Amino acid sequence: MKILSPSKYWLFFIFSASLFLRFLGIGQIDNAVFDEIFYPQYGLMYLQGKEFFYAHPPLANYLYSISIWVYSLLPGSNIESLQTIEFSALNPISYRWLNALLGSLLPLIIYKISFLLSRNLLFALLCACLIAIEGSLIVDSRIALANIFLLTFGFASLYFLLRFYLLENRTSNLIMASVFMGMVISVKWSGLGFLLVAFFIMAIMELKEQKKPEIRHFIYVLFFTILAYTLLFVPDLYLNENYGLFEKHRQILSYHQTMVTENEHPYCSKWFTWPLMMRPVGYYFDNTMIDQGGIAASYFTTIHLLPNAFIYWFSTLAITVMIVSQTINIVLKKIGDQKKQILSAVIGFGYLANLLPWAFIDRCLFLYHYQPASIFSFIALAWYLSELLDANKPVYRLLAISLMVVIVLSFLYWLPFHMGFSIPEYEFSRRMWFESWI
Repeated sequence: MKILSPSKYWLFFIFSASLFLRFLGIGQIDNAVFDEIFYPQYGLMYLQGKEFFYAHPPLANYLYSISIWVYSLLPGSNIESLQTIEFSALNPISYRWLNALLGSLLPLIIYKISFLLSRNLLFALLCACLIAIEGSLIVDSRIALANIFLLTFGFASLYFLLRFYLLENRTSNLIMASVFMGMVISVKWSGLGFLLVAFFIMAIMELKEQKKPEIRHFIYVLFFTILAYTLLFVPDLYLNENYGLFEKHRQILSYHQTMVTENEHPYCSKWFTWPLMMRPVGYYFDNTMIDQGGIAASYFTTIHLLPNAFIYWFSTLAITVMIVSQTINIVLKKIGDQKKQILSAVIGFGYLANLLPWAFIDRCLFLYHYQPASIFSFIALAWYLSELLDANKPVYRLLAISLMVVIVLSFLYWLPFHMGFSIPEYEFSRRMWFESWI
């Protein structure tokens, strides 16, 4: 009988914890939350043959159609007919379970990417752990929004691309990377940041092996990405006949240019404030009065896209150090460990490619737009933690352990905001450290 290595046990534990955090009580709030009134409802409209227009590509809506349809097949779903049921009558679990599943897989994908880049098990496990317990990723895995699709497909694409260069030089890996890339752009156009990262990875990997990049690999990726993206529009064009492919894209572009203005929403935030987590997003809030021995006590139930503050702050420091040190090495032409240089370059470029384009966007932006970039910063944090843990000096190991303890304690501290647990008003206020968080 094959015995699992200790690292596999740790990975299994992280995955199990990820599943638990994402599935536990996902139906306790029994109505649509925040933008759940859009994505899942459009998914139901596909199933009912109703036409509609939406300001993003259609893949997320397809996925919610599939999610609702699969749920309707289960015994006890209480769905007599998908053709006649009102969206408000759906059990929210019907459109939330898919987010929870894909969100649970994200730590495994990041583990695979981190290990391919470093061959360092400790580093890869730390990456998976940070992704599993980070608050904003837990929240968006429990609510039916498209953000978790974008992250899962985007990093799955990068995994297959790295697999092509670092593990199996098979064209099938390039095709899989391209298909997932087409999928991520078919969720939201902001997924194009992953395409920039993919081309950067290809460039440095090709130059590492030879002086001149293999252009056909770039052509493969671009061709199959465009093909996958275009084909994913076909069902929508069939079901929504008001606009053709080009007109639909013109309408989407027009919407984002004219219909969503800066600061029109109370939770809008500037892109440069995201790394410091200055303006989280409130998804849901409810106030219940409970009689406690004749005294009415106020209990708040909230779902807040409030990331783990210490993961954000520590990771912002880590990615800054990594980018600055990498830049200095390039300027001074310092030649070090090639594997570490490639890892730093991929992480640093991945972060900037998913953050800096937002500087040129005038529309209202939210903290969740930072999630793709933030994961690269979490990877940077995991790298420095693993380096400290591997250091010879006990003080470095103690520092790493102290940082990890702070992260775990803060995860537990803000968990009620991520899971929708009801807490007394004073506990809510205690956790809102800054006025801008409310």
